[in-house]
Amino acid sequence: MSTCKNAVRMRRAEILFLNIVIFLFIFIQSLPSQPVTQQLIDRLKEDEYFLASDSLEGRLVASPGNEKARDYILAHFRQYGLEPVAGKYLQSFPYDAGLKLGKNNDMEISFVVQKPGIPENMLKPVKVKWALGDDWHPMRFSENGSCSGELVFAGYGMTAKDLHYDDYEGIDVKGKIVIVLADSAEGQPLIKEFQPYSELSYKVTNAREHGAVGIIFVKTLSDSANTYYKFYYDRLFRNSGIVAVQVNRTAIAKLFPHNKPLLDLEKKINNDRVPQSIILPHVKCSVTVEIEPDIRQIDNVVGMVKGSDPKLNDEYFVVGAHFDHLGWGGPYSHYRGKKPMIHSGADDNASGVSDIIELSSQISAKPLRRSLIFIAFNAEEEGLLGSSYYANNPLVPLDKTKFMLNLDMVGRMKDNRVNVMGAASQPEFSKITDSLATADSLTLIKVPEAYAPSDNASFYTKKIPVLFLFTDLHADYHTPGDKVDKINFEGLGRATLLTEQFLRAIDSYDTNPEYIEVKSPEPSGEEHSPGKGYGRVSLGVIPDFAPNPNGLRITGTVDGSPAQKAGLKDGDVITKIGDMAIKNLYDLSKCLQELKAGNEVLINFLRGGKEIQTKCTLEARK
Repeated sequence: MSTCKNAVRMRRAEILFLNIVIFLFIFIQSLPSQPVTQQLIDRLKEDEYFLASDSLEGRLVASPGNEKARDYILAHFRQYGLEPVAGKYLQSFPYDAGLKLGKNNDMEISFVVQKPGIPENMLKPVKVKWALGDDWHPMRFSENGSCSGELVFAGYGMTAKDLHYDDYEGIDVKGKIVIVLADSAEGQPLIKEFQPYSELSYKVTNAREHGAVGIIFVKTLSDSANTYYKFYYDRLFRNSGIVAVQVNRTAIAKLFPHNKPLLDLEKKINNDRVPQSIILPHVKCSVTVEIEPDIRQIDNVVGMVKGSDPKLNDEYFVVGAHFDHLGWGGPYSHYRGKKPMIHSGADDNASGVSDIIELSSQISAKPLRRSLIFIAFNAEEEGLLGSSYYANNPLVPLDKTKFMLNLDMVGRMKDNRVNVMGAASQPEFSKITDSLATADSLTLIKVPEAYAPSDNASFYTKKIPVLFLFTDLHADYHTPGDKVDKINFEGLGRATLLTEQFLRAIDSYDTNPEYIEVKSPEPSGEEHSPGKGYGRVSLGVIPDFAPNPNGLRITGTVDGSPAQKAGLKDGDVITKIGDMAIKNLYDLSKCLQELKAGNEVLINFLRGGKEIQTKCTLEARK
């Protein structure tokens, strides 16, 4: 009897599935066929050529070029009749545009000049003020404050158990200021085996964990030994927990003892792979650093086409694309040339913006049943800042936002292929994708996972179903080579029409898309990763890139990850793992580098201002 009932249930399920497929086929076939006309291509070209032009200089956040792009998008939204959302076309939010020095920056060196026949305790120390900009400069990740103490040369500032090398072995640096060698070309150490330990972030964290109160970077001997690292806002490494400066190599070399000059110590380390750490005799230092953020207001551009069905006028879809890019390069550029060049970002993401500008015209002429909000996000390249701000400060309630479609890099279509991420974040998305692929003669690659280093992630973490369309990465990603002449405008036209088909197909359902939590691997976040050589084990947290003075805030955990099993969740601020303080993403990376799969660690975190501790068993990174 039960077998018979099961057969009936299975038959009913098959009939239901078949009916859904037939409905989708009929609906999608009934959509007006829109070929990629020359007029469509010409409009997309006009948008692309403006947004990726040299006059916009790469649309860097808070730059004049970024503002020109914002105004261009806004003008088109208004031209096509889009309405303001909650009374506004621009959603302003604060952005750390950079760093500037405050009034209180001071460095003083105190040393004793030995004189024959005079006891050391009778010699008066000589105090010398070092000139800011000439002799020294604060590092971009320094904490504000003052420190003072003896100076200790700590080689490359490494503790590498796998190499049996430790610059801190046998020397006490607690309460002292360490002098550490930094490679003249950051990330390119003279000693190949030292590569995993060459990043400045690692050296700072290691010095702090050994008890140093300050760190002084001096570059290895080279033509650029007396040039300073760029002073820019580093959102991944905001809270270093220590005063950090860089000094002129020529100036600090004079403080080393005559029998142990800096150059000789450096050569011995390089030749023998043996630490040469020493306390500089009769030398002390005091440093005060004051760095101020350059806070500016920047904007997301928003506009809405109201839905045609009065019964659904309280439901919203969102379609978005980010309009910022890298300007002349910066820390997220993959360009390694010496000549500064504009990063036009034609594919990333003038292509997605061109798509939504054209789409706003088409939807305005023929609205969906539900209201559709268009958002051109700002500061995506800085860590999804614009979309994150909107998701946390929505212009319409998030519980009324039923679906989000994101467009990022849709301008390099090859072989009629489009990647569709988030295909498993709602039950019907997979079937819709298959039907559209058949109707449009496209190869749509269904990627179940909804997490990705793009703006859809800000909505998916708020439990909103998402789709993310892109035509794949390429060798020009985040380089000056991402130019308009490499855009496939026929393909971009097809991607634009595909976007509209997705929206209309999903809107055809009377019920709203149902959110599904997709079992997904840890998001890669290539352009936001802290560096090579880190992360031998997986914890599975999704970091919030906004700075937090208390530690590393997370926006969630990866499904099935050690962090999720340990009870961590959105909004928690990790302050400590084992004995190591966690202040930023680099601290987490260094901590994981020291651990192995199977290690059980204690994690301290803040939740609602209350400190909590949990046990977590780490797993091997997949």
